Amino acid sequence: MSDSSKPPRRHTLRNTLFSILGKAQAAVFSYIAIKLLLNVLTVEEYGLYSLLFIGVMVNFAMVFQLGTPNMVTRYVPELFTAGQRGGIRGIYRHVFRAQLAVALALVAVMYVLAPAICGWINFPGQSNIVRIFSLGAILYLLTEVYHILFSAMFRQSVIFWVTIAYNAFRLALLVLVYFKFRDFTSVAIAESIALLGCLLFYHLSYRRSALVGEPDPAKPGNTALDWPRMKKFAGLSYLNEIGVSVLSVATDFFLVSSILGAGATGLYGLANRINDFALKVLPMKMLAPVIQPLFFSEYGANKEKSEFGFRLLVKATLFPTVAVAVWLAVMAREVIVHVFDPRYGDAWILVAVMALFMPAASVRLPLGLMMQNHERVDILIFAKLSGVLKIIAGLILLPLYRFNVLPRITGLAVVTQNNFVYYFVKKIANARMDVWGNIRIWLNAAAAGGVLHLLKPFLDSLLGVIASVFIFGALFIIFSTVNRGFSKDERDFINSKLPKPLWKF
Repeated sequence: MSDSSKPPRRHTLRNTLFSILGKAQAAVFSYIAIKLLLNVLTVEEYGLYSLLFIGVMVNFAMVFQLGTPNMVTRYVPELFTAGQRGGIRGIYRHVFRAQLAVALALVAVMYVLAPAICGWINFPGQSNIVRIFSLGAILYLLTEVYHILFSAMFRQSVIFWVTIAYNAFRLALLVLVYFKFRDFTSVAIAESIALLGCLLFYHLSYRRSALVGEPDPAKPGNTALDWPRMKKFAGLSYLNEIGVSVLSVATDFFLVSSILGAGATGLYGLANRINDFALKVLPMKMLAPVIQPLFFSEYGANKEKSEFGFRLLVKATLFPTVAVAVWLAVMAREVIVHVFDPRYGDAWILVAVMALFMPAASVRLPLGLMMQNHERVDILIFAKLSGVLKIIAGLILLPLYRFNVLPRITGLAVVTQNNFVYYFVKKIANARMDVWGNIRIWLNAAAAGGVLHLLKPFLDSLLGVIASVFIFGALFIIFSTVNRGFSKDERDFINSKLPKPLWKF
């Protein structure tokens, strides 16, 4: 049996392992890179770096993906399960050419508008930096085509090895900058060269894959794609992604930079990076590339059976996320001072508030999967109107209450969006969360956080931060064993997948 003809569940364990390993090594490499950058850049320069790396290279590039990530994630797993290599190859060619055309147009626009953009974001005289980062955004855009394609085909092993190669190459370049150049322009060039290397690594992996070659004549429907349906889904997804970009932290950076200036942007940038590190160690973040295609391959043609999976996925998402969020909120100042850089100590309140809203952001995955599974992306689009309200509130309140108010505005916008989507999950998919079970998870984390807060005077050091992880983790597990958030059916289902019945929560 060929690799592409195996059932998706045969790939799940292997892909889970590679996804976890990939996210773990990425977090380690990322932490080392951030420590190097904090030593090379001033607080103001790190603010611009955060704005351009998160706001332009990642989130702004999302707007120019034209809805293709969701289209690939939605339909490629079904083609992969059916062994239709030609169909997958056709989607790849169509998507890559479209992204390349958009990327070339974006280069020209950013080159011309760079001076105006620098004036708007309060960083005058940095036009060349903006232009270099725009090249990085384009390379990122093209690498994402390969990343999403391999993820949809359950090839997390390919992503793992490419990510290791990219991170090692990037780290080597940043070490060179640290010891030899130590200036912002060199950092920007190094990031773009690293992304060029990542693109080449992915392309070589694609050339070695089974997708290259002639269609299999034994599969008559190999290249027959329902393009009208797929393009409609991509178009709606594109509108949704614009909303995601508006609702994301990228707009926070633009608001802080344009209203409060470089120093505040630097503090906000590190707070966001710490929050991002916390997200990266969460199981659901690590396993999202596995969960998404598996969910669609299991329920894409059978939407009626998805309620149990939805309830369980929400709890499985909240269980570790709430724990990490409460721990980080309690230990925010100590984490900044002892793990990152004491110069950014005033950002602790930003880290704490972002952490407490982290669970709301995490449940967007199961909510979104339910709507995408019913091909109701329009609901997700309307939900993003809360992002417009966020920007309006930010423009009004940010000058009055400074940057401490912005994480609250963003978090409440996400909560509003989630409630809107959940209303339609109940109405269209007839699926409901276990609200009381979710509350129990929060109560257990709050109890563990309360005890940890009393112990904080004894934990004000790097060793204290490390010890706090184990203290909080032990307390949370004990409380969760007594006050169980998962139902018996859910515990039995999880234990049926484990070698021994270890899940007691």
